[in-house]
Amino acid sequence: MKKSIIFTGILIACLCSAAVTVSAKDGKEKKDVKEYLPEAGDFAISVSANPFINFVGNIFNNTANQAIGTFGGDPYNVVDINQPAPAVSIAGKYMLTDELGLRVNLGWIHDANTLNRYVQDDAELENNPLSGKKLTDSYITRESGGSFSAAIEYRVGKRRVQGVFSAGLMYAFSYDRTKYTYGNAITEINQNPSTAFPLLSAVDPNSVPDGFSSMRYLSKFSDSPSNYAGLILSAGIEWFVAPKVSIGGEVNISALYNWTKATYYTGEGFNTISNAVETWTELESPSSHGFSFGTGNIGSNLSVTFYF
Repeated sequence: MKKSIIFTGILIACLCSAAVTVSAKDGKEKKDVKEYLPEAGDFAISVSANPFINFVGNIFNNTANQAIGTFGGDPYNVVDINQPAPAVSIAGKYMLTDELGLRVNLGWIHDANTLNRYVQDDAELENNPLSGKKLTDSYITRESGGSFSAAIEYRVGKRRVQGVFSAGLMYAFSYDRTKYTYGNAITEINQNPSTAFPLLSAVDPNSVPDGFSSMRYLSKFSDSPSNYAGLILSAGIEWFVAPKVSIGGEVNISALYNWTKATYYTGEGFNTISNAVETWTELESPSSHGFSFGTGNIGSNLSVTFYF
């Protein structure tokens, strides 16, 4: 009987010890996990990982273009409104509670490109038929864009992998302008100078006014940017690989309304009626608007987020 009591006591002690050990381990794991996760009052900066992923992928694919490319700040994809992408690649966030956060995205992009082409020097050729002297014609494009997005996000899960869902509003705009410069000037003697780019009279013969045998573009522009506004919903995950540092990916769906003002072009040519070089502005396309709804950038919006 005495031995039975002693054995029972030892067994109970072992079970209690094991329970305490498991409880302590579980408590430590919970404490460790909590150190990884964001908390109320935390700020965060999220940076797109796509440029780095593309860079590594190009190396392994032996692709000629192995530049990292754009690091961040790209606006919403306003080029193809039917395939919207996440608003920007750099975002800020503030955690209202452990599960609820407010995030804001700001973006800007400006592209400027100049395409130069050689063209014969008409004046030099007139003086010397064997002349090979050339001039330069230029096709210059400027594109600017920006975006703003504000969203509420909700986090699900208490472990290092969390589900993240958000809903927000966004606005984006895109503005572009095209300009042409020419080496050969239009004169009374040379009314149709050589050019490296297509003449407007060749692209749209009906646009040439009376008195002009031909005309060429000087610029194409809009008096205001194209605009896009609407609602974006997203769902994704964040994996906390270190305390307050996560790698995440998301899928989004958007409903966007777009509108744009009329676009114009300016041209120049020699008017045989007034016997002078003239420039003018014409309407190229009227204002337009539309609506789109769909998913975009599925599986490729990867980011790294730092909480502090």
